[in-house]
Amino acid sequence: MVVKSLLLLWCSTSSFLSNNNNNNIFVHSMTEEYRLEQRQKHGFRWPPTVVPNTPGWNRIMSRRFEQISRLNDRNDKWNAWTAIMGSALVTPNYTENGWGLTRAPEHITERLQLRLNRTLLEEGIIDPSGKYTRQEHYIPVIGGEEHARPLMITDGDENRQILNQMKVMFEWWSGIDLKPSIAYGIRAYRNDSNLLMHTDKPSTHVISGIYHVGRSEDAEPWPIVIEDFHGNTNQVYLTPGDILFYESSKCFHGRPQTFIGGYYASLFMHYAPASPDFDGEALRHERDLSVPPHWFVDMQPHEGLDEFEMVGTSFKEPKCKNLLCSLDETNEQSKNTVNWYGPAPTGMIVTNGWDPETMETPKEWVEKGHDGGKRGHGIAHEKVGRDEKDEL
Repeated sequence: MVVKSLLLLWCSTSSFLSNNNNNNIFVHSMTEEYRLEQRQKHGFRWPPTVVPNTPGWNRIMSRRFEQISRLNDRNDKWNAWTAIMGSALVTPNYTENGWGLTRAPEHITERLQLRLNRTLLEEGIIDPSGKYTRQEHYIPVIGGEEHARPLMITDGDENRQILNQMKVMFEWWSGIDLKPSIAYGIRAYRNDSNLLMHTDKPSTHVISGIYHVGRSEDAEPWPIVIEDFHGNTNQVYLTPGDILFYESSKCFHGRPQTFIGGYYASLFMHYAPASPDFDGEALRHERDLSVPPHWFVDMQPHEGLDEFEMVGTSFKEPKCKNLLCSLDETNEQSKNTVNWYGPAPTGMIVTNGWDPETMETPKEWVEKGHDGGKRGHGIAHEKVGRDEKDEL
């Protein structure tokens, strides 16, 4: 666990200065020479030991290390190294797989759908051209032209209530005490948009959820993609009322496939560990220190290694279908892709070990009375229903 005593000099993951002398590379207020001294003091070595140290996680990260070593732009290289090292080893994991799928309480889904439908129908925000829309500000990770920028259908008070109320469900999955960070949305993605692969803020977006609220009748299937700790790329096709739990500052996730349809709407929920030992800012500094000494060295192209491109702090593989080689059936990376389909079961958490074809509970879970959570034993869903009467 990273504790507050490890707090280091802040440095940016988005910019640096450099000249021909490698000792004069600066990462904001840290020279590279000073960074390397601190790196050694904190015990970072190359090659690193990934966390968790599973064959699948090693395979994903070893390939990424090779890909980002061949980027040409130094700013892109730094952003790539900090993102990958944070995911690979600095950010701890709290669950076995990094993701899970369950069903939300129906009464909360109905409230969110009421907000969505009232806004879409009464205010006319159903036109993909954007003529009658309130658009989200530009974010590099979200692709598409101006007309494709998402709509934000917000109610801050209700979002905070739902975030507090549903905390018990996220604790059921993660097994740790949590404190609410933020819930934003409802965000309605629109025609021709996509979401590149990325991780989220390590200080606030640790245990997270995508609560799918609704979509237009003409919306084509649009899976959320998440890489897990065993080397799988999971394509999860949510239905309205499903919640995808995920470790969003640890696992790369996105929707790199271009969305086709009127809208696709979800609420995004984020929590951080409540433990006083947790220090997200220290994790950011550790991530910067973990970057290897050779990060700026230009490596020659490697035959058979797929091209990798940074977009801000997100990435894409531009020569592969759907901008991610594991989603391209002609690429060998696709052999590790698993498709999952909602609706999710109520009171159970679908994850690795389930049969993705039948969505049947693993036999050993039935024998042990396991529901997929690390605490609560199936009571979390009902508890949300009881608390709702008192709090909302």
